[in-house]
Amino acid sequence: MLSVGVACALLAPLCWSIAVLFYRRSADLASPVVMTVIKNAVAAVLLVVSAALIGSEVPWDRSWADWLRLAASGVLGLAVADTLLFEALRRVGAARIAITDTVYAPSLLALSWWFLDEHLSLLFFVGAGLVLAGVALANLKGETSSIEPRDLMVGTALGLASVGGTVVGVILSKPVLEESDLVEVTLTRMLAGLALQVPWALWRGFGPELRASVSRRDLWWTLFPAAFVGTWLSLLLWMAGFKWAPASVAAVLNQMATVYILVLARFVLHEQVGWRQALGGLTAAAGALVVVLGSG
Repeated sequence: MLSVGVACALLAPLCWSIAVLFYRRSADLASPVVMTVIKNAVAAVLLVVSAALIGSEVPWDRSWADWLRLAASGVLGLAVADTLLFEALRRVGAARIAITDTVYAPSLLALSWWFLDEHLSLLFFVGAGLVLAGVALANLKGETSSIEPRDLMVGTALGLASVGGTVVGVILSKPVLEESDLVEVTLTRMLAGLALQVPWALWRGFGPELRASVSRRDLWWTLFPAAFVGTWLSLLLWMAGFKWAPASVAAVLNQMATVYILVLARFVLHEQVGWRQALGGLTAAAGALVVVLGSG
């Protein structure tokens, strides 16, 4: 039987993958900075409501060191990483970002072993290798790239930086998360990210676009569902995975997002999925199963 942590780690990327379908449409209507601010603001409101409904309390006796860890985690993992991700997506597209994102699990594994003293079993390494191999195979492209060399270089660098921010954010928040309320920690990270993100967006001149976007009904039809499923629900499940499962296990299972996106693209968007993508998806799914078996 799946543990709560493993189940959450599998469901989080599924929710994110569904949100990607909406984010693709939103990207045509707003800039990456404005999209990130709006979706995080919506998620923050939903988290406040969630905290009120379940009676989450603020641990005022929390040490300043832990508050700073959560604040830094929110700034790096939500404000910075999300903005970099959307800009990279705009430059190089989803497939190449998915390939870049394969460094997420290995990076988090290495840092979990180094900083959190997590034990990694042989089955874990086998499963992790299969997931990464499957994700990479699923995103191989045979045709010549039409992306400009500069956009390819900058977009790849931004994608790697986004993954780095996410990974460091997880490592920073994990020790505090294990001893704290899930919703409260998630809300604290979100508010910390917004506290930096909103002033920065205004300083960079995104104020007019932000005000105009808030009143655009066509944008809300796509961005609100994306924020609901991909930021609020997915983020809670994602944090729950790291709270109730080893960070190493959660990281590998999170990598299944690319496979989920391939399935949704085929059956929802009716995009062509080739043999590489199908084989890669099966390989990654087998790897995830091995990780689950090894975590039991």
